[in-house]
Amino acid sequence: MTVDIHRRTFLAGATASAAALSIPLVLPTDALGQQQPRPMQPSTPKAYIRIGADNRVTFVLPTCEMGQGTHTGMAQILAEELGADWTAIAIDMPKQPTPDYRLPFGQMRSVGSYAIRHFHDPMRRAAAQARMMLTEAAAARLGVAAATLQAQDSHIVYAASGRRIPFGNLVEAAQKLPIPAEPVLRPVSERTLTGKAVRRLDTPAKANGSAVFSIDVKRPGMLFGAVRLAPVYSADVATIDEASVRGMPGVEAVVRVPRGAVVVAKSWWQAKQAADKLKITFTTSEDDKLGTSAIDRRMKAALDATDVPPTVKRGDLPGAFAAAARTVEAEYVVPLLTHVCMEPISCTAEATEARTEIWLGTQGHDFIRMGLEAALKIPADRLFINTTYLGGGFGRKTRAHEAIQAVLASRAVGGRPVKVLWSREDDVQQGFYRQTMMIRFRVALDGNGRITAMRIRMAGPQLGKSERVPIQNNMDPFSLLGLVNMHYQVPAFELDHAVVDIPVPLSPWRSIAESFNGFFLESFIDECAVAAGQEPLAFRRAHLTGRARPLAVLARVSEMAQWGQPPQAGISRGMAMVESYGTVVAQVVEARVVRGRIKVERVHAAIDCGRAINPGQVEQQVQGAITEALGAALRVKVTIKDGKAEQSNFHDYPILRIDEIPRIDVAVVESQGPLGGVGEPGVPPLAGALANAVFAATGRRVRSLPLADHGLG
Repeated sequence: MTVDIHRRTFLAGATASAAALSIPLVLPTDALGQQQPRPMQPSTPKAYIRIGADNRVTFVLPTCEMGQGTHTGMAQILAEELGADWTAIAIDMPKQPTPDYRLPFGQMRSVGSYAIRHFHDPMRRAAAQARMMLTEAAAARLGVAAATLQAQDSHIVYAASGRRIPFGNLVEAAQKLPIPAEPVLRPVSERTLTGKAVRRLDTPAKANGSAVFSIDVKRPGMLFGAVRLAPVYSADVATIDEASVRGMPGVEAVVRVPRGAVVVAKSWWQAKQAADKLKITFTTSEDDKLGTSAIDRRMKAALDATDVPPTVKRGDLPGAFAAAARTVEAEYVVPLLTHVCMEPISCTAEATEARTEIWLGTQGHDFIRMGLEAALKIPADRLFINTTYLGGGFGRKTRAHEAIQAVLASRAVGGRPVKVLWSREDDVQQGFYRQTMMIRFRVALDGNGRITAMRIRMAGPQLGKSERVPIQNNMDPFSLLGLVNMHYQVPAFELDHAVVDIPVPLSPWRSIAESFNGFFLESFIDECAVAAGQEPLAFRRAHLTGRARPLAVLARVSEMAQWGQPPQAGISRGMAMVESYGTVVAQVVEARVVRGRIKVERVHAAIDCGRAINPGQVEQQVQGAITEALGAALRVKVTIKDGKAEQSNFHDYPILRIDEIPRIDVAVVESQGPLGGVGEPGVPPLAGALANAVFAATGRRVRSLPLADHGLG
């Protein structure tokens, strides 16, 4: 099976074949209750689904492929509902962000495990509309009832006679038909692709080297740029001595960019050598003395602030605490983390005042658009974005900085193409970070060991501010999700957020708030179980009465881990359960102590994402998420000293090596509920389950990460 998923210019394809059936997706009402833009007219070449006279089906989708399998899942849904042949499907991405391609929060952006769950229903609807129109056109040609025809393998089939008419032969007639207002979707019994573990469509190109990532882009006459940026995040350029590198081999230009400079040369190595030798000075500020300890002190002080408005408040907290048989209190903290995508940050630009075209792997098309518009006054109609594959994203590749640098560099050399490439050290020290956060819990337990009240104070930055997310009632979803919407039943509950701004650039990290709130809450729930004298699984179940999905994944993971039986000799276990992105995941970590350190032997995971479009891909994504989360929990962090990151590369930001990855077993629990995300929900339970296993093994309660800080990682 060969599937063409290379990026092509969709508009060129539209003009090459006048006879084409184009069907728009009608997007649902967004999260704020505002209606999405009106659907496009069928003749508009930006339509999401287009069937050409050459029998090729093109799906223009607004979410990128960064290894999470989105394009494969989308193709499964489309091919199944339409009745298309896999070999006739092409996937493309638009070159200009417009309202036609935006997610519920108003941006064309690949984040939050949104892609398949948001576009699943609109895509099925559009595919069904196209199928019905093609069927009607075939019925008219054959003089038979449409109900006697079937769409199979990109043909309309009349079984009674064996006639098969290719889609392409019908598009001209189908174009003249009205789009059905209420298309009939295929029944479950006719599903042939979704729900099955089909192979990834992007794997062959990535295996044979033909896949194009941002770092692979080549343009005629291309030059290269290396960056030299201010080490302190709030600093900017004071002076640049261009003459200091003017005579170095290959150097073409030194270009001033925000917070630094780009040296342009004939090769990247020449540019890098010159950038390192460039005489450049930076402005100074109070942030030059900032360190992690000072940030921690600010957050610690914020835990005691008395002027923080509650975000959530229900029930009688004072009464519950007054009547408590026992109270439990604990504080937790997590560090800054960086993303270390395997593919370094890069962008290629060909830019003049009249037209700007860029090539990069980005999750944030509208962030790129808005960034270039704000920094360089580039209007949206003069910007063209070619989206390559991403060698990992994890929330990092949403920013416009490298695009701004590449555009400025290209303009400086007369519009010639320039590829700006960051080194690993640039990425670790000049990138963006998951926020550091601190939290304090206080719980009241009654005589039966039930939680009657819970008080939570969060302290740390509000990431939502930089993400352009509306924040009402001090509710920043990028800080509080996983707590404000937790499943556990608590009669009296109060949650607030003492905001502590820090002069460090922040960006979503895989699973965003739930990445740390899962650790906070699930570790503390275990503490409460111990205080109540109850077994952790039973304690969770007691606080989840009537919550079918969490109870189901807990039941499945406990079955996988044989939770009711004693573990093997030397093995200790910990459990955690978190819902995020519409998906519930429970995990059990099995670990042992080896020479004073924790070694994770096995992780069991049960996931309910409503329905698995590709169960094999669901399993792989959960395994990948657990691997990333485990590395973060065991030993990686970013610390600040003298206003800048101390870490610079894998030697001091040591992610997991392949021989350190435990066995990871994944079970998919299908509830047939609304589709949930898959790429991120595997992260949140891991750190809590691991910390709970550490307690079971050592009796030590770990309340800060990574474990290496406690001599355990």
